[in-house]
Amino acid sequence: MNKHLEQIETVLSTTKGILDLKWLDQEARAKISEIENNLYKNGLSGLGGYYNEGVKDILSRKHICVVLNNNEFRHATEPSLFWVAGGIVIGEEVTDDTHLQSLKEKNTVKILRKKFVLHYDRMKEARGHQPVFVVRGLPFHEIEGIRGIHDVLSASPVGSLDVYFKKRYGWNINAKNLGTILIGFNLT
Repeated sequence: MNKHLEQIETVLSTTKGILDLKWLDQEARAKISEIENNLYKNGLSGLGGYYNEGVKDILSRKHICVVLNNNEFRHATEPSLFWVAGGIVIGEEVTDDTHLQSLKEKNTVKILRKKFVLHYDRMKEARGHQPVFVVRGLPFHEIEGIRGIHDVLSASPVGSLDVYFKKRYGWNINAKNLGTILIGFNLT
């Protein structure tokens, strides 16, 4: 195995909350594309349109792994979930508690599920456009500083893609405290 990949495995295996790591082969990459294309075409069961921009971007990376994590893994420091209609963000995840608190004081927003904000003042402008949930990729700081590694991106698989990984790698699909994260990067 390449020394860079070994170094990444060492870093990830010692990262709090990461329980396992698997490298993706061409078969898994093809299945990811198939699942994501179906989700994009059919949307999320009753929730409307869906596009996982982060997963699509990761597929352009030469090396991709999927990690199994639990609730001890750090929370994202940047938002990744947006609800977009006609290019206008009408809903978004807010990860900064100070910003979230300031939004709670406005009468033009509604807070859902603790950290997701609906912007009522933007909905009129977006009227007539079909809203789509967009999941963006995020940095993965734990491996960004490793020499020779660049274009690092992580993304959270949603729904059937998360289940696919858990089944493929023998991870518990029923445990509510377990999730998966894709991490992609290139090497110099």
